[in-house]
Amino acid sequence: MWKFLGKILHSPRYISAFFLVFILLCFLYFNSKNSQSVCAVEELSPVASSAIFEWFQKPAAIRFVGKYDRTYIAWINSDGKIQIRYHDNKENKFSPIYTVDDLYREFGIEAQDDHNAPSLLILPDGRILIFYTVHDANGAFFMKQSTTIEDISSWTVRKNIDDPGSVMPYNYPQAKRLSNGNILLFYRRGNYYNSDEYLKVSKDNGTTWEKPTQLIDFSSDGVYALVFVKGDAIHITWNESLVKPPRKNIYYMYSPDGGVAWEKKDGTLLTLPVTRNSAEVVFDSKDDPDYVWDIVADNENNPFIVFAYKKDPSHEFRFAQWDGGSWTTNTITTSAQLYGNDNFYSGGIVIDPRNVHNVYLSKKREQLEIERWASYDGGRTWQQAEVITNNSTVDNFRMQLVENYSDALRIVWASGIYEGLINGQWMGFSKVDIQSDITKQAIPNKNCSP
Repeated sequence: MWKFLGKILHSPRYISAFFLVFILLCFLYFNSKNSQSVCAVEELSPVASSAIFEWFQKPAAIRFVGKYDRTYIAWINSDGKIQIRYHDNKENKFSPIYTVDDLYREFGIEAQDDHNAPSLLILPDGRILIFYTVHDANGAFFMKQSTTIEDISSWTVRKNIDDPGSVMPYNYPQAKRLSNGNILLFYRRGNYYNSDEYLKVSKDNGTTWEKPTQLIDFSSDGVYALVFVKGDAIHITWNESLVKPPRKNIYYMYSPDGGVAWEKKDGTLLTLPVTRNSAEVVFDSKDDPDYVWDIVADNENNPFIVFAYKKDPSHEFRFAQWDGGSWTTNTITTSAQLYGNDNFYSGGIVIDPRNVHNVYLSKKREQLEIERWASYDGGRTWQQAEVITNNSTVDNFRMQLVENYSDALRIVWASGIYEGLINGQWMGFSKVDIQSDITKQAIPNKNCSP
């Protein structure tokens, strides 16, 4: 027997066969190990657990390069805490999570509403400003500032920045900085069915604020607005809020000079506040609902808007742009709503400001998945360009592009089971995590072994 085995082992033909089998077994072993490491969710962590963003509070994530190269990410968790952490882009590691404010101690269940999620602004010297509200509480409009540059471990005492004499809720703070250093703070005052958009200015980095300016007044109806600032040019888009349909139409206004003058895209001057009769209509949704999700402008200050349109089963994302004489809209792709057909909560879509014909969206597969879609003909037609998540067993939604993003960490989003309205508050996100390009392997995946 040994003599026979020796002949086999010394035969070139058998040596080749044994070698191929050995290589195959090694490949299967290491591929199995690699698959297990990708699917071993318990070995990976999300950016944050039981936490969420809103899409009107932008940005929630900013990369700042100063002494360090860090991406700062802020959110609200299901306990009603405003929290933040950073990712060090050189060392490729996350900081601990720091609590900026615990709203629950003062506001109870109202603190746990996802509308209370914060937005960020980082000053040129590295000081970090954070803005947030309590959705249903009158006068609860707050800001804090990091006490040390490029540091999130310590914050100033909470400052209430509500408008004197205005006893009503505030929502959706978006802070932008002009070239002269002035900070513009955009926000909504009122509730979803009866609210107006306002702007106020700080000339001392948020220490004091001037008298607010009413930008939009749609009488007894509400507004949902998004803002994009490039240099001193301000672009605003919004939809109105009615009872039926819940959201309607897309509108636009523009200031070329930091908010002194306002006009339509064709140069027609607007008088503030803009009303339904004077507003520029980008898209008439007629009897179907729509929800604006993002606006950016290119280097020539041409605006581009994306929005969700129509209820399930006809839900879709659209892209709007100015063609030089009028607004045009084109369908990007279909999808499905995240929650509540009547509430019209979409999975979401955002535009890449570095390439306005790249969008990141929540596409309905078996679950809602994050994908990049691109247009190669100026926005007329679109196709899938990148799969960011796939085979997920939970939904992926409410993405935000990191402002000044790095190649490794471009996008952050919510991932999990969103349960929406509970006990009269939008607090159904205890099963939702914050994910990113570099943490997405922590998302439960149907291909993982149990």
